Amino acid sequence: MAGKTLKIVVLGGSGFIGAHVLRALSGRADVDLHWVRRHATPSPDIDGLPAPVLIEDLEAVDIKWLSDADVIVDLVSRGRGRMVQTRDINLRIRPHLRIIDGLINAGSRAHYILLSSGGAVYGTTSEAVIHETHLCSPQTEYGLEKAIVEMHLQAAAQTTLEATILRVTNAYGLGQPIKPGFGVIPTMVSAMDTGTPFRVFGSGEMQRDYVNVIDVRGAIEAAIKVGGSGIVNIGTGQGTSINDLIALVQELSGRELALEFVESGTEPGFAQLDTTRAREVLGWTPTISLHDGVREILEAAGLARA
Repeated sequence: MAGKTLKIVVLGGSGFIGAHVLRALSGRADVDLHWVRRHATPSPDIDGLPAPVLIEDLEAVDIKWLSDADVIVDLVSRGRGRMVQTRDINLRIRPHLRIIDGLINAGSRAHYILLSSGGAVYGTTSEAVIHETHLCSPQTEYGLEKAIVEMHLQAAAQTTLEATILRVTNAYGLGQPIKPGFGVIPTMVSAMDTGTPFRVFGSGEMQRDYVNVIDVRGAIEAAIKVGGSGIVNIGTGQGTSINDLIALVQELSGRELALEFVESGTEPGFAQLDTTRAREVLGWTPTISLHDGVREILEAAGLARA
């Protein structure tokens, strides 16, 4: 795709990852940037960012306008939760399918990049390492939403559309909101800042793969450059337990974190995402260690050890 100006449309640009993507693309001479947000959501504070296309809901996106994009980056997500019910299907899944079907009917040749979720789409598994060909078994509403949209997009990629599906592990970094379901790290840092107890469910040995948002942004930029790449796992390949994360935050801040242990049922196991395809197809590898990423967050909060 080198040598031309790309019309790139970002859906979900006002979110945590979206703001980082817009910051990277804004002002690039080779990018004609457009982005869409709902009226109810604020715009990120980015110098030179073009005005958004305002909509009431994702279903209001103009397919004709969207169809002549070179690249569509779909970062839309409506949170996590229980298994899908009829109302949720209408609210979460149908708008994506409408867009994909509309692009097919318009003969669009856009490269559609979908940000998905490795942990939520794969579900629980006995495998230690998960490749992109692994069976998907989502067990939450969020995971099922992503899996259905993924399958529809893969079918669409047999037409004129190109598709890349990035199955990301647990993204974290500067700007991540502090609210349930949106990241343990900002919740932990907020608890330290306010002196409120941080709740540890179960033994604290549950592991997750934390990948910095700057590296997630880098994977999206790599996908834009390479073109349709199919399904690609994005993560560090390293699991970190809640207990180890607590120890890291305490070490880097020089403070004790108040803890409240809460009994929990069976703790899910940890499966490492194999990121060989990301390296071979996208030329992508993570660049920011968890140590450095957490230190940056603590510094921004004024909590880092002097």
